[in-house]
Amino acid sequence: MVARSLFDFLTICANRYADRDAFVFAETRWSYNHFHTMVNRLASGLAKLNLLPGDRIALMLPNLLQFPVAYYALLKLGLVVVPINIMFREQEIHHVLQDSGARGFIAWSGFSRYLMAAVQTLDECRHRIFLQYPTDASNAAALPANTLDFDVLIAEAPAAKDAPSVAAGDDPAIILYTAGTTGLPRGAVLTHAGVAASVLSCWEAFRIDAHHRFAAALPLFHGIGQMLTMNVPLAAGACCVLIPRFDPLQVLQTIAHERVSHFVAVPAMLHHLLAEIKTIEEGASTAGGEAPASDTSLASLQALIVTGMPVEDSLRQALLQRFGVAIFEGYGLAECSPLVSANRPDITNKHGSVGKQLPGLEVTIVNEKGEELPPGEIGEIVVRGAAVMKGYHNRPEETARVLSEGWLHTGDIGRTDESGYLYLVDRKSEVIRRAGFSVFPLEVERCLLSHPQVVECAVIGLPDGTLGQEARAYVVLRRPHAATAEELIKFCRSQLPAYKCPRTIEFCAELPHGPTGKILKRLLRERVAPAQNRN
Repeated sequence: MVARSLFDFLTICANRYADRDAFVFAETRWSYNHFHTMVNRLASGLAKLNLLPGDRIALMLPNLLQFPVAYYALLKLGLVVVPINIMFREQEIHHVLQDSGARGFIAWSGFSRYLMAAVQTLDECRHRIFLQYPTDASNAAALPANTLDFDVLIAEAPAAKDAPSVAAGDDPAIILYTAGTTGLPRGAVLTHAGVAASVLSCWEAFRIDAHHRFAAALPLFHGIGQMLTMNVPLAAGACCVLIPRFDPLQVLQTIAHERVSHFVAVPAMLHHLLAEIKTIEEGASTAGGEAPASDTSLASLQALIVTGMPVEDSLRQALLQRFGVAIFEGYGLAECSPLVSANRPDITNKHGSVGKQLPGLEVTIVNEKGEELPPGEIGEIVVRGAAVMKGYHNRPEETARVLSEGWLHTGDIGRTDESGYLYLVDRKSEVIRRAGFSVFPLEVERCLLSHPQVVECAVIGLPDGTLGQEARAYVVLRRPHAATAEELIKFCRSQLPAYKCPRTIEFCAELPHGPTGKILKRLLRERVAPAQNRN
């Protein structure tokens, strides 16, 4: 059988690895055979709702076993999965449901208040299915009127049929909505062929096999979480260990208890892991003993796959010293299903790069005229290949603006070297224009992060009547008053040209983050806007 869709991968593995662990959640273990059966049963239950291939169904669930069950059942029926960020509330949920034209949703009952408010004016979103978790008698009457119970739908489903997916190829499979960091989310339409190609590329690039075990702490509604911690392991016959929400101690205990081999994370998560390990060791030292190795042993860990932001030098060294495993940095975006390039086992990892493009993808750098630039020159990263999105749902003008002759204009700035390695410089929209010079916030952030007292930072551009824009840095210190603004600005000037250095620095107890740990610079800009309006 040749896999033409994600569901085909599942069918192959259910036959080949029937008794192996597919998913683990807390003390519950599901074999490939059991998971396949659950998917088929839910698909049979959903088939009674008279939905048609191509209909969109939203999915708003935490990292529970029911997420992959619903996800793969929808794909089997040719329905389009529309994952919703579980941090969204009424306004954002309404936008995603309305924009996607969703015919229904599958969601955790804990989100029912926001969902039912969001669908008040959306009559076409008529199939409303809630999962009650944890299941107990007190939840029995908790579901809103005119909704379906997820578990009842499975229990009352007719005999499940083991049939292939009714959709494949260029048919839409998933609509990934952006996290809304630059406004209302827009949906990238990914095809069955595209996500299958992306799975194969990641599987090959990271050399995943059936003995590997992944810890899924990134949210599954996010593209990287879906692809690297759920879809790729499932296609390879590996195991996905679900973690409901990122908690450093729980992650460490899960790695130890479940013998996890691969952990996919963003840098912020790794900072928290290192801090937790330090806390454990300091506690053990105070008590006159050693850290409980059985609870937090990392001996099984083979690789860290890091996305979202480049790994700064100090973090890389700390990770290598603590974990002693391979660190593979990756670059991706929702529009590319989602991974584009990565450092990986089959290439020599180069410091500062995000590796080479994955198999099946082309990556190049172009100037503002769309002309290809030679290695070393900075320009916009453009990507072409099967994994690239079909377009933005219901947004033909935006689609035409970013897709040209199959090339996706990512809006990211980067360069390549003579060997084809990709280096990120910054987001095109983030570049600060100061007195005719281009200042890349990421470069300034890397400089600040190299200071021993800086834990985290973000740099944004503020309007300036004379220079056009000025840079402001928001900084989190290791401890209060560990450094002054003047000291940090002086430090930057010792490392960077004067025009690149921040003019002002604001210290924060913490920075605003999205669900994957990405710093939400939009919220930092919103802090400044009211003050400017008052002046």
